Amino acid sequence: MREYELTIDKALIKGLSPEFVITNAEFLSQCLGFRCGKGRLESHIPLTNPIPATVDMYYDWPFPQFFVGEAFNILVIRDTVNQQDSVYSISKDHLTVTHIFDVDELTFGKGTLMEYADFGEYAFMTNGVIMIAWNPTLVTWVPSLAIATIPLMKTICNFKGQAVGGNVVAGTWYDCDETFYLWSKIGSMDFIPDENNESGYRRDPFGGDVYHTKRIGEFVVGYSSKGIVLINPVSTPIDTLGFEELSNIGLINKGAMAGDLRRHVYVGEDYILRDISIQGELVRRHDVRELGYQYYIQQLAGEDIIVSYDPQTKDFYIGNSTKTFLLSSQGLTEVLQHPSTVWRSNNQSYMIPEIVDSSLPLITSEVFDMLYAGQKTISSIETDASVVDSPEANVAYTHDNSIWGAVSFKPINNQGSASVIASGNQFRASLRFGDIYNNTRISYIKVRFKMTDLRGIRGVYAPPTSLRGQGA
Repeated sequence: MREYELTIDKALIKGLSPEFVITNAEFLSQCLGFRCGKGRLESHIPLTNPIPATVDMYYDWPFPQFFVGEAFNILVIRDTVNQQDSVYSISKDHLTVTHIFDVDELTFGKGTLMEYADFGEYAFMTNGVIMIAWNPTLVTWVPSLAIATIPLMKTICNFKGQAVGGNVVAGTWYDCDETFYLWSKIGSMDFIPDENNESGYRRDPFGGDVYHTKRIGEFVVGYSSKGIVLINPVSTPIDTLGFEELSNIGLINKGAMAGDLRRHVYVGEDYILRDISIQGELVRRHDVRELGYQYYIQQLAGEDIIVSYDPQTKDFYIGNSTKTFLLSSQGLTEVLQHPSTVWRSNNQSYMIPEIVDSSLPLITSEVFDMLYAGQKTISSIETDASVVDSPEANVAYTHDNSIWGAVSFKPINNQGSASVIASGNQFRASLRFGDIYNNTRISYIKVRFKMTDLRGIRGVYAPPTSLRGQGA
């Protein structure tokens, strides 16, 4: 009986499916331990934690945090033993750790995630219960609960020398509350409104709690619980900041966004992954793009979702303390580390925590039927996975499109083939690995099969000799 082959290759570039898929879709249903690279699937290289072991590193999700600034690196650890958030300054080589302040919960209350605004020689932090600022004149960090010119707020960023923040905690500040954005005078941390409106405040157009302000290009993006706004300088009727509504879907929780001056990625309250990017010097309304992946992001429900950004690879880590997805420029996969923070320093990327799950790396295709509804029998699985990774292959099958069975995993030999025999109408092919290394690359999975049920065929029996992808 004539043997045919199905080549699954495009799915190894695209990764997990962004939307609900149909049979023969060119995506993967599982992809654990890998990253979508250019032209093929590659192993995710675990990142390490460079902080000295002498630091008491408590892990209370979504902490620790790490910020890289022009003059300072800041580490924030939530100490669950002493019920405090410990703030440290970390040297550029990560070897010197200097204690800044302990935000004691009994004294100050429990703060949110820390926000860090970097102004070069001046730096400012706030977590909604205390503000900590670097005083260049005194050459020290100064904590404070209230400053005459600065209200206590939960988010802040540096917008070209002007501070833009939001979520005012102290209700006595011009009747502002958690739904307000505010901005300082240019070149000064003075938020007191003036008649020129150079500094001022405005309620979120969607009426949501303000979670983040973050610069992108020549603008600031404001993220609230009910919507996303673009904050941009305007000159008419006066020089001030204007607001444009970008999306009426808010951020799912504080910390669920990250990015740089060119691109932000965030998780909406509907569990859909979106991004905002700039084209040239402009951010346009259509630049809020739905990436999808709702099925996978919903698996993170029950705990705050944190998005972290690796400036080196331009990858985004989206996850909680037990499950993490990685979004590269090519597609989405799942990885075996669950960082609360990722940063780049000294030409290298790091993360905390650095623990790697013990689960075996796994790739599983979406459902395929060889474009024929009758029964087929698979005889073998081939791939270019290296034998040093201890690869194994198996096939899941169904005869009625509802009840699924699976054959056991079979080792792939040094010719890249495994004898896997399974009959059914629809299938999923899987590869499992004992380990993957930094140079692991996979570009195709080839399924060899015979058509054992020809009742649905009329006329000349001449199907194609090869099917590529999972459909075309």
